[in-house]
Formats: sequence, C-alpha cells, structure tokens
Amino acid sequence: MRRSTSVRLARTLTLVPAAALCAGVLTACSFNANLTVPASTIAADAERALADIGEADVDCGDESVDLVNDEVVECELTDPATGTLYDLTVTLSEVDGTDYHVDVQVADEPKA
Repeated sequence: MRRSTSVRLARTLTLVPAAALCAGVLTACSFNANLTVPASTIAADAERALADIGEADVDCGDESVDLVNDEVVECELTDPATGTLYDLTVTLSEVDGTDYHVDVQVADEPKA
C-alpha cells in the first residue's frame, strides 16, 4: 500500500512542474480576446464619415484595431486636391460585436 502512495506522489510531483511550465509558456504569449478589424477598415469608415465635407484619403496604418469602446486610432488624412496632410483621430464607440460608431477629429492645422 505504501508503494502505491509513493507512485501517486511521484506522478503528482511530475505534474506540478509540467503545469508550472505550461502556465509560464501561456503567460509569455500575449493573447487578445477582443474582436479586431484591419486599420484599412477604420480608414474607410473615417472616409465615409468625412464624405459630407468632401473627398478625403485616410491612412490608419497596417495594425489590427481592437473593437472596444473608446479605442483611439491615430490616422493621417490627405487632402486629394492639395496633397496637404492632417493628423486625424478616430475614436470607436457604441461597440457591439463587429458593429461600432466612429467619431472623427481632424487637426485644425496641417502637419509640418
């Protein structure tokens, strides 16, 4: 009877380091459970939001954007008529799964 106890103990001691190793590996990797969209989608949404003031070319980079309330995406707006560049801030709100609202703020002055 004593022998079976020591075998169980050995198995338990073997599993503890293995579990610790797995936990360490999992924490070393970043995991994001948020839904995301490509930055190009956010740029297209910003262009649609700005359509009433005229044509705009918006670039929000290449990163994926987390679909969470108050997510801020820094973009760049190019005036196609003049080529002038402006900073543009897009803020996500009313996020519900893959549905969301964009608030667009264009800088008052062009980029230097």
